[in-house]
Amino acid sequence: MPERDDLPPRVILPLLDRVQRQSLDEDYLFAAERRAQRAAATGTHADVRRGGGHPRRVAAVAVAVFGIMASTAAVQTQQNASVADEGRASLLARIDGESDRVGRLQEQIADLREVNADGEQRALELGEQQQAVTARLRRLQVRTGFVAVRGEGIRVTVTDEATGTPDGAVKDEDLALLVDGLWAAGAEAVSVNGHRLTAMSAIRVSGVAIEVNGVGIASPYTVLVIGDPLSLQANFFDTSSGLAFNDLSQRYGFKFDMQNEDELSLPQAPLAMRVLRWADQGSSQDGKPGQSEEVQP
Repeated sequence: MPERDDLPPRVILPLLDRVQRQSLDEDYLFAAERRAQRAAATGTHADVRRGGGHPRRVAAVAVAVFGIMASTAAVQTQQNASVADEGRASLLARIDGESDRVGRLQEQIADLREVNADGEQRALELGEQQQAVTARLRRLQVRTGFVAVRGEGIRVTVTDEATGTPDGAVKDEDLALLVDGLWAAGAEAVSVNGHRLTAMSAIRVSGVAIEVNGVGIASPYTVLVIGDPLSLQANFFDTSSGLAFNDLSQRYGFKFDMQNEDELSLPQAPLAMRVLRWADQGSSQDGKPGQSEEVQP
């Protein structure tokens, strides 16, 4: 193969390499001519060198700007972190405060529940006491004639002896024995010929007629009794007053009849009879005389 050292490069180089090299050489040449022209315009070679240091200054400025930006970002990040820490601390403080408040409220609720439970228990006890007092008051009102009453009981009818002899006539003490026996047998309320009896009532003779509560009555004598009809009659004949009344009836011949009744109505006692008296202060034990008190409806 013949030597090709004496041939020019454009002959021996491949076409692509030759195009690239030629293009680069032309670019270098163009750049060199531009630098020479700037140097000639300024008049010194040193200025060309200073002109050539401009990219370094740009780089330095860029680095400085980047550093400033990084520092600013770091400061901003630190400030944001401080703000976040402060917000978190404030939130935790609020949570702790609300937790304490909730705890105090729960304690108050527990105390109020305990007070409420005590109040309910007290109200229950007072309700039971009220019921007991109301029942006792009702019994007292019935027995003392303060209220009209209605209920089951017995009807006792007493009549003089048929011949009309003085010994066969019913006397006031006979009716008093009958009433006393009925009270002892368990009577809750008693009336004689429509006149309600109380602890202050009197059965006495005024002239010829018998009076009850100051009002005269005549034979036949109807005694209405509120109570248990299943036991009143049997209990009556077990009392001393009942036995004495039955003995007087057989001896003097006046008649009496007892019948059970499902429904009886008794009026309240007269206003003058509706007065209660009791020892309020003092007693014989402490040497002070007792004082009585009157209560009228």
